[in-house]
Amino acid sequence: MLVLRRVNSNAEEEWDFIKDIPLEENGMTNPFHGVSRREYMETVVPLLKKKSKGEGLSDFEVPETFLFLWKSDTIVGLFKIRHHLTEELRKGVGHISFCVASEFRRNGYATEGLRLALDFARTMVEEDEFLLSANCDNKISLKVMLNNGGKIVNKDERKVFITFRNSGRPRIHLETVTPSNWQSRYKLSDEQKKYVSDPTGIMARAWAYRNQNSEVYVIYADYNNIGMVLCYEVEELKGYAYSQFFIDCRYQQRGFGAEATQKVLDKLREDGKYDSVYLCYIQGNEGARRLYESLGFVHVKEFDKKECDKEENVMKIQL
Repeated sequence: MLVLRRVNSNAEEEWDFIKDIPLEENGMTNPFHGVSRREYMETVVPLLKKKSKGEGLSDFEVPETFLFLWKSDTIVGLFKIRHHLTEELRKGVGHISFCVASEFRRNGYATEGLRLALDFARTMVEEDEFLLSANCDNKISLKVMLNNGGKIVNKDERKVFITFRNSGRPRIHLETVTPSNWQSRYKLSDEQKKYVSDPTGIMARAWAYRNQNSEVYVIYADYNNIGMVLCYEVEELKGYAYSQFFIDCRYQQRGFGAEATQKVLDKLREDGKYDSVYLCYIQGNEGARRLYESLGFVHVKEFDKKECDKEENVMKIQL
C-alpha cells in the first residue's frame, strides 16, 4: 500500500532518500542532492515546513509542499505540489512534479503516487485546473499523467503540457453507521493499528456501551468512506467519550481529521446533555496529540502502566 506523507514524518528516512535523488530527474529539480544529515534535520526540514505555509518565500517563489511516497516503511518517491502558479511556472514544471527512485520503477508506483498527489492538491490548490508538464523525451511520465486522466493541451520543443480538472476539496460529512457502510474497505497503516481498533472492534465497543447511548459515525469525503468514530455518554464524568477515531491512511494529512472531529463536536453540542467531551490517546501517538490540541483539547490526567494496559493520556474540551 502506498501513502503520501508530509516532510518530517520520519526525517531520518527522508534524508537518506532525498540526498541520493539527482539534481535534476526527468524534469524535477532536487536542490537537496547530497545534503548532509545535519543540514537536512536543522535547516531543510524547517525551511520546507515554512514554504508549505507560504512563509519565508522569495519574490519568485510560491507555497510548495513536499510529499514523500511510502511503500510500507520504505520511501520510494518524491512529489512536490505548488499551491498556485506564476506565468513562469506555467511555462515550466506546473503544479506537480515527481520522481520515483530508479530501483522502484516499473511497479506502478508513479501512477498511484500521482493519483494520491492530485487528491492531495485538491485540498490546497484553488485554480480550476492542475497543470503538469513532462519532457518530450519522457514517455513514461507522460503515460503516468494520461493514465490519471490528464489531457494534453500544449506542446513545445521541450515539454508536453497536461491539465487535470480540479474538482475542489471534498465535502466532509458524517452518517450514522448502517449494515451497508460499516464494512467499507478501510486501510489502516501499521502505525495506526497500534492505536485504534478496526471497524469490527469499533462495532463491538459500540455494543458494549449500548446502555450509554453509544453512536458510531462513518466519516465521508464526498461519497468515499474515509473513517469512523465512536461516541458514548459517561455519566460519572458528566460528559461524552470520543473514542477510536481514525481516518483511512490514504486520506490523511489533508485536514480531514480536524474537520471531521469538529463536526462530531458540533453534533454533541447540539445533543446538549453534557458540555464536556473526553478522549484518550495512547502515549507516543503524537499525530493524535497535535490534532486534538489544535482543536482546543487540553490534558486533564495522565495514566501510567500501573493503572492501564497501555500508557494513555486523557484530554478534555468544553463544548
